[in-house]
Amino acid sequence: MDYSKTVNLPKTDFPMKADLPKREPEMLAAWEKAKIYEEALKRRQNQKGKKQFILHDGPPYANGHLHLGHALNKILKDMIVRYKTMAGYYAPYVPGWDCHGLPIELALMKEQKIDKSQIDRKKFRADAAAYASKFVEIQKQEFKRMGVLGDWDHPYLTMAEPYKKTIVDVFETLKKDGYIFKGKKPVYWCFTDETALAEAEVEYENDKGPSIFVAFRSAQDDTLSYVIWTTTPWTLPANQAIAFNPQERYAIYKNKADHKKYLVAEKLAENFQKVTGMELDYVVGVEGSALAGSRAHHPWANRQVPLLAAGFVAMDTGTGLVHIAPGHGREDYVLGSQNKLPVMSPVDSRGRLEDPGMPWNAIHVFKANKMIMEFLQEKGALLYRGELEHSYPHCWRCHEPVIFRATEQWFLNVEHQELRQRLMKAIGEVQWIPEYGRNRISGMVESRPDWCLSRQRFWGTEIPDPTQPKDPDIFDVWFESGVSWAAVLKQRPELAYPADMYLEGSDQHRGWFQVSLIPSVALEKKAPYKAVLTHGFVMDGEGRPMSKSLGNVIAPDQIIKQYGADVLRLWVAASDYGGDVRLSPDILKSQAEAYRKVRNTLRYLLNNLTDFDSTKDAVPYDKLPEIDRWALHRLQEEVRDALAAYEEYKFYRVTSRLVSFCISDLSGFYLDVIKDRLYCDPAASHSRRSAQTVLSQIVTRLIRLLAPILSFTADECWRFMGHADAVSLSDLPSVDETQMDAKLVEDWKVLLSLRDTVLASIEKARAAGKVKAARETKAIIRVHKPEIAESFQKHGQELPMALGVSQIEWVNDSTVEFAAVDIEMAAGAKCARCWIYKTDIGVQKEWPDICGRCADAVKGMTLCEA
Repeated sequence: MDYSKTVNLPKTDFPMKADLPKREPEMLAAWEKAKIYEEALKRRQNQKGKKQFILHDGPPYANGHLHLGHALNKILKDMIVRYKTMAGYYAPYVPGWDCHGLPIELALMKEQKIDKSQIDRKKFRADAAAYASKFVEIQKQEFKRMGVLGDWDHPYLTMAEPYKKTIVDVFETLKKDGYIFKGKKPVYWCFTDETALAEAEVEYENDKGPSIFVAFRSAQDDTLSYVIWTTTPWTLPANQAIAFNPQERYAIYKNKADHKKYLVAEKLAENFQKVTGMELDYVVGVEGSALAGSRAHHPWANRQVPLLAAGFVAMDTGTGLVHIAPGHGREDYVLGSQNKLPVMSPVDSRGRLEDPGMPWNAIHVFKANKMIMEFLQEKGALLYRGELEHSYPHCWRCHEPVIFRATEQWFLNVEHQELRQRLMKAIGEVQWIPEYGRNRISGMVESRPDWCLSRQRFWGTEIPDPTQPKDPDIFDVWFESGVSWAAVLKQRPELAYPADMYLEGSDQHRGWFQVSLIPSVALEKKAPYKAVLTHGFVMDGEGRPMSKSLGNVIAPDQIIKQYGADVLRLWVAASDYGGDVRLSPDILKSQAEAYRKVRNTLRYLLNNLTDFDSTKDAVPYDKLPEIDRWALHRLQEEVRDALAAYEEYKFYRVTSRLVSFCISDLSGFYLDVIKDRLYCDPAASHSRRSAQTVLSQIVTRLIRLLAPILSFTADECWRFMGHADAVSLSDLPSVDETQMDAKLVEDWKVLLSLRDTVLASIEKARAAGKVKAARETKAIIRVHKPEIAESFQKHGQELPMALGVSQIEWVNDSTVEFAAVDIEMAAGAKCARCWIYKTDIGVQKEWPDICGRCADAVKGMTLCEA
């Protein structure tokens, strides 16, 4: 007889092959048609006692296809919004784009093969708007393909007229309140792009440059020179003073070779002598404070410069005397302002010196370094020239070195009305995730200079300035995105200010988080966010940044085409985003394998419930076998821990626990144990309905817990269960405390420990050739006391399945500490229906090759059919 027709085999309607690259776009189309995002908002908006959660989107640049950093960022945001929505919050998500700025401008100039001097301002701005609009649409579709839900039909764009009006309004209000001023101050200047840069647009790289000692002859004593040290000879034409530390001690030394006298800090005299090769004799010590009022001759210019006290003069290198050029340094400018020094900056926008009559006139500053050093040599003022590798600021876009250059710019004064102190207070009132973000942004705000708001470019919001009616500066794009709280949160009725959360990469502590904080605290006296979550950067498998030159770039689109968006989302969720996260082909394969195992578990659960109706067939909790109650307890533990991890935004913990639950607790144990009664007991029997009751509760909870992460797969499973609405419109499961039984779980820990011992013994027996498969074995369990066997025997006929064998024999053995296991072939024969070895095969002669239990089941089926 073909007994396969008598068992309750799982139905196979739910596909084993995910085929996500093909199936996901179909699901996206269905979501859009059903307006899932809008329906979720309506559902929460109409609830009594509505809870609200606003995650404000930081705008990416609309200037290219998306990379993995974008995917990490947007999927994290989507998981949070989905979680909050399913947790009962009204959580609208409005995506936005930064549409202005140099990246777009440069890309367009390259595309049109024009430079700055050829630009027709009006036409170029129209072309730039079209260029940005094109990539807004491209990126929008790429984000949607990742399963990110949001108000994609109404995003915010920094180039939109209402947004631009807010930019100007905020600027004018800040100006009216005294925060804004126009002045000539040194700022970071990119001579490649010919524009001022903000702090956030500068990165540091190691560069080799000159290191020189220069003698400034004393105006009071022609035989004495003050020795300065500098790494920027090109700034010497703008020198206006020499700084000394009034708290340090200096000394005059005489060179034995030419009897010239030099003044340097005593702490640095030994190194000065070593570097220059001079033999010096100590003449006399001088207190630093005594240098006040002294003056020196500029090495070649016809002017004298004062010696000024400055606490920033360090004693770790150099000579203890610092050359001061207020037009080319931040500390230099402050000291110059305090002492009413001229602000000279004889450098044009392309980085060329403007010094008529000198050899370096019209020469780029870095090329001029050599010429200036040679000139100093001829004058007898160069005491040493060498080379030094040091950290030097570079433009983050063109990666070329930048300079400090004083030009007329608009600034936001961070000291006005004690703004810096108020910013520090606001930072302390925000939740930072991870916590290190608080110290990171605090340190940056504590030391940041005034904010340079103006840029000398074309593509951006123009600064209203009556002194520049024909060629106006534009706003720093950071100012544009930094006022999004005013342009978006305070303007869109579905949103709220301050936002519950800002979420971006860790580089935004010096970028968007900071530039949003400054105007918000200045005008509204509070931060624009209640919490800030940051993530690291995406690296390759070896921890290296992804770059085309290394050939290690993996595009999100490439992953989605090969594996589907849910595997990409699973990688994001599994990553501990607090630091940098890694991705490689091998890591992707492991995530795809984890996805496959979870999907197979869900498929098994679903396919064993096709004949189960929870409204009619569910078994009450107190009527369930003990192993089923154990499974429900484990389920409630997973629900509790997953919800707690979601609330802390620790998605990697949600993922690791749920994947482990599927693989270890379910597939590796419980589903294997109940498989016999699911397949072989009568379809409507209490034992089978008990198992199905548990499977139903597990799958309905598991799908919803996975929905914020595996959005496509969870929805596919939810629909398979017969739900008309998407899973994202449902609620997250809650913990059912009535299904938690601590004592039962403690008892089962002992049984599971014994199971591990049994399985290990089976493996040894298999390796020794004694048995081939676990189902053909009998476990002879030797226990220390008879009551140990009695405590296990209460599990009845399911105990052999729980231990992974066909039969069990208990033996008392006082020599063992608790229990020991021997494995041998099971008695009897293999049942042709349940495949378990039994001693009652053929007890019912009508079915000579199956056990008594199976014969009763088959007999019952035959009677029903009759």
